[in-house]
Amino acid sequence: MNNDAKRAMILLLKGIFYKKDDERAFFEMLESSRHAIAEYLETIGLKLEVHEDDGYAYVQNIVYEEEDEALPKLIASRPLSYKVSLLCVLLRQKIALFESQSEDERAIVSKEDIISQLLLFLDIQFNEVKIRKDIETTIRKVEELGFLKQLKTDETSYEIQKAIKSFVDAQWLDAFDEKLQAYKEAKIWS
Repeated sequence: MNNDAKRAMILLLKGIFYKKDDERAFFEMLESSRHAIAEYLETIGLKLEVHEDDGYAYVQNIVYEEEDEALPKLIASRPLSYKVSLLCVLLRQKIALFESQSEDERAIVSKEDIISQLLLFLDIQFNEVKIRKDIETTIRKVEELGFLKQLKTDETSYEIQKAIKSFVDAQWLDAFDEKLQAYKEAKIWS
């Protein structure tokens, strides 16, 4: 395995690997090392997922049918807070709308647009300054997940990353809808 393939594997293990982060390593993974990388990852209980058209790849735990075969999970699953889940849903809707209506390659959203969208779901009787800080913390968490990337040319705008489509799918949205009803009834923002 050459250095570009090794670099691709390391980037995959760190999180979502976007082609634009290292094009040489991404193409090396696709062209000549994909099978070797997938085979190695499988030995440690991981599955390689590549979305060539959108230019990203990631790894996930293999779901074993037999408990005897199961390996310990290398990638920990962690529940998302209501705020993070809500922002992911809103971003997923925005990217779907963007892809159906725009010729641009990148879906850009401003911080103020994100804040105003989230404020629609909040009871603003609370301290608005605190809520804005909470929303900014939520934006940073979604950035850490790899679904948003702050623009270098404009610190108040973000690119919605296409990988959100793989993680926020119909099944995820259905589960979130049930949780949203519970939050709505309890009026929880935590």
